[in-house]
Amino acid sequence: MTIESIKDLNQIAYPAIDRCIYCGSTNRLEKEHIVPYALNGSAVLPNSTCRECAKITGQFEQSVLRGPMWGVRVLRKLKSRTKHSDAPQTFPLSIIQDGEEKEIQVPLEEYPVLLHFPTFSPPGYMVPNEYTSGITLTGVATILFGPRPEEVAKILGVTELNHAQDYYPAAFARTIAKIGYSYAVAEGALGRLQGKPLLLDSLLGRTDDIGRWVGTLAQPLQSHSGLLHRLAIHEDHEKNLLIVEVQLFADSQTPSYDIIVGHLK
Repeated sequence: MTIESIKDLNQIAYPAIDRCIYCGSTNRLEKEHIVPYALNGSAVLPNSTCRECAKITGQFEQSVLRGPMWGVRVLRKLKSRTKHSDAPQTFPLSIIQDGEEKEIQVPLEEYPVLLHFPTFSPPGYMVPNEYTSGITLTGVATILFGPRPEEVAKILGVTELNHAQDYYPAAFARTIAKIGYSYAVAEGALGRLQGKPLLLDSLLGRTDDIGRWVGTLAQPLQSHSGLLHRLAIHEDHEKNLLIVEVQLFADSQTPSYDIIVGHLK
């Protein structure tokens, strides 16, 4: 059986959890966004994360949201607590002009915003007798937001553009895992588990094995018109696992990721 849920989460009011969904603490609880606020996520789990865990998860989220995703967030006018007042107005672009390479600054609206989604091998936990340290990067799926690079090159009168982007694959994987896990909690899916969720130590940085729980789906890239992000809960009865599927910017033909949450009863 497959249980799949594609919802407008921002229209749902979830009840308070009254404990930290990561460590179980009941002290100094705060709300937890299922999808990060910076990605237009308004659905929250009230009283569901302690300040200590919120600091840990917030650090790896910010390395992604204010790193490689920053330009896309500004371009698509996604939410920002500062209303993007601190966002760069221009972005660096390496060009080849008259056989010489140099770096110029280009306004965001004229910039070929290329968002590189890391692709990973399947979750290591699903491969018998394989221990995964960190996460295995198998490639990159590049999605274009903004003008096409060849159009920008023509306007600038250059022969070549080089687009470099820093990315932190493990931080990205932990961000995806956090979204999937929070969604499983919100939907009451943890009640289907036998024992504790498997990925918590990795989420909190206690272990360096996020690749055991997160992987990219081996399927053609798909887009879902009108759907910014897509979340789905699956029960894999062959492997006896609860899995959450996460696809960010689902309207733009991006990769989907599987997150192993835990064992089914």
